[in-house]
Amino acid sequence: MKPYVAFLVQMILWSVFSIAEWISEKDHLEYKWIMFVLFFYLAFMAAKKIVQSRKLTLFITSFSLTCFFVFKIAFENMMEIF
Repeated sequence: MKPYVAFLVQMILWSVFSIAEWISEKDHLEYKWIMFVLFFYLAFMAAKKIVQSRKLTLFITSFSLTCFFVFKIAFENMMEIF
């Protein structure tokens, strides 16, 4: 149950990252990378606090990040169709 909660918390954080990225669309690429690193660190630390295992935290973080980008690309492609 703890890995699932950590995954959900991270998906919420990645959604907040997406909103922050959308709001700062005119920023330079370097600032977006810095923001990504900060959100990645925040997501990693939140999962580590919940799961308390570094290996499982790394797996959950990479899985949630992959799911987020797959959903983001799918949503953007769906918006182009409509």
